[in-house]
Amino acid sequence: VKKSMPAYHSSFNEADCREVAACFLLPLKTNVRGPAPPAPADADDIIDEALTFFRANVLFANFEIQGPADRVLVYLTLFIHQCLKKIERANDRTAGARELNQLAVAQPLLPGDSGWPLGGMIPTPGNSNDAEALRGYLKQAREELTLRLLDRVYDAQGNLSKWWKYFSKRKFMGKEFR
Repeated sequence: VKKSMPAYHSSFNEADCREVAACFLLPLKTNVRGPAPPAPADADDIIDEALTFFRANVLFANFEIQGPADRVLVYLTLFIHQCLKKIERANDRTAGARELNQLAVAQPLLPGDSGWPLGGMIPTPGNSNDAEALRGYLKQAREELTLRLLDRVYDAQGNLSKWWKYFSKRKFMGKEFR
């Protein structure tokens, strides 16, 4: 029997927090305004997990959802990939920051929207209040993620890391945001 290495899953799958469209609205360490509850500054949050697990998880063609936090992790992984594709041609950190800011503040797609790449993996929100809560949460998470991603992918001289740039060519589960 051939064993394969399992993908990394979120440690927040058992968290006690609001659930919308089978996704947890998890606490975030951020100063960005939005509906997410604040997370303790000394603990990892879902954005830390997404950034830490990205380079390993993006290599997998399949990802078994084990809970509501995994759906957020999948969304953030696809968003990181979209960010890397967006900044691969940016000349320096300033240009990359400008590109990522534009991407982060754009209205995020939700399940049920045309162009949603995750099919039935994340169900459509039950009502307009849930849809707005999810949209606000994803927008807040995207803005915070882009801020943290810049610190990881650019060195002190403002050059894009070739190691991170490589992963812009890898599609997680064969999917991507456009």
